[in-house]
Amino acid sequence: MPNQEHDSTESQQDQINDLLSLWQAQPVSEIDLEAVKKSFNEEQRKQRLYMVVDSLAFLPAVYMVVVTWGELSFAMKAMCMLLFILATPMLVYQLWLRRIAAFAKNSDTFDYLQQFTKQIKNNIRIAFITKHSGWPALLFIPGFAYLRYLSGDLSVEKLTQMGIVFAVLSIGIAGWTVWAHKRQKRFEQQLKTLHEMADKRGY
Repeated sequence: MPNQEHDSTESQQDQINDLLSLWQAQPVSEIDLEAVKKSFNEEQRKQRLYMVVDSLAFLPAVYMVVVTWGELSFAMKAMCMLLFILATPMLVYQLWLRRIAAFAKNSDTFDYLQQFTKQIKNNIRIAFITKHSGWPALLFIPGFAYLRYLSGDLSVEKLTQMGIVFAVLSIGIAGWTVWAHKRQKRFEQQLKTLHEMADKRGY
């Protein structure tokens, strides 16, 4: 998913740069609406794809929990329920943020600019969520491990192994946070470009 989002970010920046050059070079009446619509349609397909991927990515975890529920310890069941309670609203919210480009219908350049600007604003929100989605795990995992240890589900040896995994995970989450932060800044720059485009045309 990060690779898809990275490719999408670069593609969106190219789209914005192309549109800005197009709008600066032509009078409003001569803007190539077909090129504008083509760029928007590409963004629309990407957002629809991300909605499908986000939804499908949630299903394997649900399936595994349902199939193995009877074999899970109390601590594992508690963790699964907590994750489900936290993840479901977040999934719904991200799908909601993607809806603008995914389901928008545009008839002219101004409509495109409005919808694209709204979607970039939502992309900034998605990037912000992504940036802060890792660190709660750093708080949750130690608490969960300690709960399992108290309930007798986790030996000292396994607790040590989980400590090593936690250290590696911390490094990975740090990298994830930096990547998401840069992605958020890139979207913010795109939003600034769109506002400048609108100002130049008096919208």
